[in-house]
Amino acid sequence: MEETNKELKQKKQITNKDLMRVWWRWVFFQEASVSYERLQAPGFFYAISPVLVKLYGDNPEELTAACKRHMQFYNSEPYCGLAIHGITLALEEERANGAPITDEAINSLKTGLMGPLAGLGDSVRAGTIAPIVTAFCISIGQTGNLIAPFLLEGILVAIVWPFAIWLLKKSYHTGKEGIQEIFSSGKLNWITTMTSTLGGITLGALAASYVTLTSPLEFVLGKGSKIALQADVLDVILKNILPLSMVLLSVYLLNKKVSAVKIILILAAVSAAGVLDRKSVV
Repeated sequence: MEETNKELKQKKQITNKDLMRVWWRWVFFQEASVSYERLQAPGFFYAISPVLVKLYGDNPEELTAACKRHMQFYNSEPYCGLAIHGITLALEEERANGAPITDEAINSLKTGLMGPLAGLGDSVRAGTIAPIVTAFCISIGQTGNLIAPFLLEGILVAIVWPFAIWLLKKSYHTGKEGIQEIFSSGKLNWITTMTSTLGGITLGALAASYVTLTSPLEFVLGKGSKIALQADVLDVILKNILPLSMVLLSVYLLNKKVSAVKIILILAAVSAAGVLDRKSVV
């Protein structure tokens, strides 16, 4: 009986305080050291290193092995990817308490979840939440209100951070079984499709609201009558056809792997030509 109690006391366990420490180290230093060889691996290792020391501090060989396996290549969406942190910590805790979990099992799980969670995170956060919040704050900023950029960051933090913290804790407590259940149920594909659709609609609305391109060209038909290319021809065919064409051209060039810098230069050249043409008309 005494031996059993002693074993229970010696059992290594990760606390809520440990998880929050992982969170703060990750959110501020996730990409403090990034290379093409390892990408986010240094940030991942830095975030969980206090927990590794707690679990393996009495076993230098195991601690060294843990350090090495978490400096392997890692890259995922920063916030949805926290599910990987939670599951990894759960596996490390089990291993520290004697479970037969190998290095390959931990690294394989990380590798297998990186892509799907990155796709989900990019669709939800970058493709849906960020554009909607940005559109709201742009409308405020256009009135000259200097609070707009601070409001943008504040709203994103208020939405994303609580979800990310919950995901870290939930994934730690449910372990790999909980994540596997989500993948096997088909919920992930449904969420990704819906958020991607909503993100596309939002980006379309942003383009229609904030992308402007007009033409000052006019054609003289005789006896002083004129036809404005913009108002009398293009807008009759389709309202705001020029901004739409510019957006579609940008998307086409991006799909053709043209760099964003070159696209920006092309758009700047088009804008400059329009300004000069407008001045010559005036």
